Amino acid sequence: MNGMRKVVWVQLAAGSGSRFGGRLPKQFQRLGRKPLLLYAIETFLQVYPDGILVAVLPLAHFRHGEKLLCSAFPQADLHFTVGGATRSASTEAALVLLNDLEVLTSKYVVAFHDAARPFVSAAVIQRTVEAAAETGAAVCGMPMSVSVRKVEGNSSYAVPRETLWEVQTPQAFRGDILQKAWQRLSPTASPAFTDEGSWIEAAGFPVQLVSGEPQNLKITYPIDWEVARLWLRRQKKA
Repeated sequence: MNGMRKVVWVQLAAGSGSRFGGRLPKQFQRLGRKPLLLYAIETFLQVYPDGILVAVLPLAHFRHGEKLLCSAFPQADLHFTVGGATRSASTEAALVLLNDLEVLTSKYVVAFHDAARPFVSAAVIQRTVEAAAETGAAVCGMPMSVSVRKVEGNSSYAVPRETLWEVQTPQAFRGDILQKAWQRLSPTASPAFTDEGSWIEAAGFPVQLVSGEPQNLKITYPIDWEVARLWLRRQKKA
């Protein structure tokens, strides 16, 4: 990657965790020895120790999240903002802060990541960021391994899975691409924009797809949490 570009990590952690349950949203609950929120950030800072970190937090737990991250990463270049009720609203909240920080230029690559994906590897982070630095926009993902059907009215039909990939995060973009896309179209303009890649593509910019990893799982339901706990135990024994 061009050495002149600095990397910004946007940790999307504003979700309420309604499908997961619990007193605290899942990003603040402890997975193993530390809160879920910390995992991916630690890995990012291992790859880009001089990177900029933007945390998008829920209003109801903003001070808790701010204190947690400042304590865990006292040397990091940390910035905070309140997220919205949807993923796209949180993305736009991040864009407002990124614009204030003057990083929406070609000198920066901005990577958006779900806090609910704790096990993203350094290799996937670097691969996605470098692809974005070269092409302008990149997302990581995996070929689908399940059978898929499309529903139309009261009927459905099989869709060849060979042409389908499951998209993961991080999703990374050069700052100037983000700025141009935002000027053309808000990420909240359509409910079809379920991630940054779909919004950027709708704004007219091609998005490169790079390989993710199976362990880059997303914790949505309690069963996912149990899988994550088992994965941690396995890693400790390895």
